[in-house]
Amino acid sequence: MLVALLAVLGVSLLALVALLAAMLGRRHWLAGRPGAFRGAVRVVDGEAKGLRRRWRAGYGRWVRDVFVWTQAPLLLRTVLLPVDAVSAARPLAPKEVRRPRGLAATATFTAGHVLFDVAVRERDESSAFRPAVVEGAGAHLPHSRRS
Repeated sequence: MLVALLAVLGVSLLALVALLAAMLGRRHWLAGRPGAFRGAVRVVDGEAKGLRRRWRAGYGRWVRDVFVWTQAPLLLRTVLLPVDAVSAARPLAPKEVRRPRGLAATATFTAGHVLFDVAVRERDESSAFRPAVVEGAGAHLPHSRRS
């Protein structure tokens, strides 16, 4: 029914298949990034460009002390937030977050003047709530002179 409607409107089936393949490929690529996890995020206090006060599903990961969040469903918008502090994790209330399902815990992150919550599955708590430690970070800068 939907395909027939789109055909009547003049939308190419090939274009729809290409768009769907691009979306699924991006989702697979994001999920396969080192330290990536699926979850939901919302702003608690302050304003962050690209984040809202309602829970939004997506994928997150850490790059040093910067939290990288890519919002679902199209996974085209990426928000970078340099995090100053992460609170202790707490369990989620039964219907606090509706999507994605299976989220178990949340923590509040502080990024400048913004407070935001990140909810993740139980198996992703260790990677989501503690920034990854990069070995030798800051030890050598590529363009610095050695004494």
